[in-house]
Amino acid sequence: MKTIITLAFLIFSNLVYCQTGNISIDYFGQTPPDTIPLIFAPGIICLDNRFEARGAFSPDGRLFYFTITNGDFTFQKILFCEYLNNKWTEPDTANFSKTFNNHEPFFSYDSQKLFFTTDRDRRTKENTRDLFFVNKLRKGWSEPVKLDTPINSGYTEYFFSQSKNGTIYFASNRPGGYGVFDIYFIKPDNGKYEKLNNIGSIINYGYAADPCIAPDESYLVFTSARKIDADNVDLYVSLNTNGVWSEPVNMGNLINTKANEYSPFFSPDGKYLFFVRHDGINGDIYWINTSIINKFKSK
Repeated sequence: MKTIITLAFLIFSNLVYCQTGNISIDYFGQTPPDTIPLIFAPGIICLDNRFEARGAFSPDGRLFYFTITNGDFTFQKILFCEYLNNKWTEPDTANFSKTFNNHEPFFSYDSQKLFFTTDRDRRTKENTRDLFFVNKLRKGWSEPVKLDTPINSGYTEYFFSQSKNGTIYFASNRPGGYGVFDIYFIKPDNGKYEKLNNIGSIINYGYAADPCIAPDESYLVFTSARKIDADNVDLYVSLNTNGVWSEPVNMGNLINTKANEYSPFFSPDGKYLFFVRHDGINGDIYWINTSIINKFKSK
């Protein structure tokens, strides 16, 4: 089976944006948060005896895929739950995630593809992670397919994110960047993905990764260590005005702590921002109302 596809074919159906504003999602029976972050679904998704990381709801809110990992990130699997008969199924390992390390799922807007990061291609010493996707089948998912160049390279690529107009964002440590890891983006041009862009030194300073782009690309939430000697990473937000990104702003002590905060992702209805807090002992998914973003937009 051919495992690399041309970007002319890549996610063309993704450009069809599902209108999700009116969907009703059962968030595992949880009371939604306001502006104070809460652990997401404790005892159901977030367990005391494991570390959880980036997740993704399907656009209709009836599937939830999420990452589990150990403390040093050497073991990573993607689990999933499905909302059937008015209740969620127990978490189970995704069929494409039973071998290799797999993490950071992201649904296409038409729900027909699921993107993720994996270490299954180990042809070069520098290439420890790549971006792959699986296609939705009548039952389950296809075999994983590797994204073509210029997205993947001989170096590490991870944390796929995409706006509703098809622009892809991800992080990489390929040569020529501004920091240890940089955020890159690539826009579709007549159905093709050919010209890769570094998002620029305003955002890419020190360490910048885990890009979570707003569906309309009006802002970017990402993980960063802005100081060279920083001992943890925080979440930052940058606003986009006609393609010009503002100076990133730390999202403040309601979200950021002395622990590491990373792996942001949005609910499909746009109401909630999820992220991971990892203090070396515990690693859980938290969620908070996206109204917190408005205070940065008003500045």
